[in-house]
Amino acid sequence: MSPLSKINSSRSPMLYGVVAATLVTLTAGGGIAIAQHKTVTVDVDGELVSVGTMSSDVNGALAAAGYSLGEHDVVAPAAESGLHDGDTVVLRRGREVMLTVDGEPRTVWTTALTVDEALNQFRLAGDVHVSASRAQRLPLDGADIDVLNPRTVRLVDGASAPAEVRLAAPTVGEFLAANGTPLEQADTVEPAADAALAEGMEITVTRGRVEERVVTEPVAPPEQRIEDPTMNMSRTVVENPGVAGVQDVTYTVNLVNGNETGRERVSATVTVPAQPKVVRVGAKPGTEVPPVENGATWDALAQCEATGNWAINTGNGFYGGVQFDQNTWERQGGLKYAPRADLATREEQIAIASRTQATQGWGAWPSCTSKLGLR
Repeated sequence: MSPLSKINSSRSPMLYGVVAATLVTLTAGGGIAIAQHKTVTVDVDGELVSVGTMSSDVNGALAAAGYSLGEHDVVAPAAESGLHDGDTVVLRRGREVMLTVDGEPRTVWTTALTVDEALNQFRLAGDVHVSASRAQRLPLDGADIDVLNPRTVRLVDGASAPAEVRLAAPTVGEFLAANGTPLEQADTVEPAADAALAEGMEITVTRGRVEERVVTEPVAPPEQRIEDPTMNMSRTVVENPGVAGVQDVTYTVNLVNGNETGRERVSATVTVPAQPKVVRVGAKPGTEVPPVENGATWDALAQCEATGNWAINTGNGFYGGVQFDQNTWERQGGLKYAPRADLATREEQIAIASRTQATQGWGAWPSCTSKLGLR
C-alpha cells in the first residue's frame, strides 16, 4: 500500500486536526482578501476608468490605474486619504501654459481642461480677447495663450453719431467684427483694418455700398412729325400729345454713408407701351429762321418792352415782344413770317429784330437798351 493510501485510510485524530486547521487558515485568508478588494472609479481629466485594487488609499488606486501624481497635479480626495469600495478618485494633471497678457509673457501651470477654465483659474475677466477658442481643450504638453484686455475707443461709424465702445481685439478690423459692425463691400476705415487697437483710438468707418434698385418711370411718347408746306418753318403744332408709357428701370446705386453718390441704368422693362405724339411742323418755303444769337439779351429786352410777352397786342400800334411798329416790321421783311409781329414766333421776331439792330443799332429801342446798358 502506498503512503498516500495509508494516510487516506488512517483514522488518526491528529490527522483530522491538522486538516481542519489548514482549512480554517485558508478560509480566513480568503475572507480577508475579499474584504480588502475594492472597485473604484478614477476620473483622469474627465476620462473615467474603473479599477480593482487591494490598496487602502488614493495613491494606490492611482497606481492601479497606471498614473502617478505629478508636482502640478491635483487629486481629490487627497493622495493619503483612505479608500472604500465604490469611491471615485478625481485626478487633474497639470499643464504648462505660456500666458501672454497685453504683450507681457509669463509661464503658469493649470489643471484646467479648456482654455475657458484656464482663464477662470488665472482670474482673467470674461471680456478679454483670447487667441484660441475658449472651448478648446488644453493639451497635456502645454499651450500658448495670448490675452488682450479691453480698450476704450471712439467709433464714428458711417452716418451714426460718434460713440465710445469698450472691447478687446488685436486689430481695428477684428474690433469692428467683435462689435457686430464688420467691414463689408466697399467699406473703408481709418486707421487701417490691420492697425493694432489702442486705448483712446478714434476709428472712422466710411460705409460704401452698391445696391440694386427698381424704379417705375414714364416712357416718353415717340414723336411722329408731319411736314406742313403751308406753315412757317419755325412753327410746330401738336396734333396729338400722345400718352406716356410705363417702365420698370433697374439701377445700380452707389451709396456712401447712406447717401447716394451716383447711379447707373442697367436695364428697363416696358410694362405699358407709350402712345405716339403727332406733331405738325412748318415746311413753307422761304420762311427759314436763322439760329438765334444772344437769346438772353433779346429776352431781357422783351421783358422790358412787353413784360416778356412775345404775342402782345395792346392796341397802341406796337406789336410783339420788342414792340415793332407795322412799318418797321414790313420794311425789315417781317411779312414773310406773319402779317404783324405779334403773330410771329419768338424766333421769327428775333430774326427781324436782329436785322433792325444791324441797320439802326440799339437806338431802335432807346429807353430799354439804356436801362439794360446796351448803349
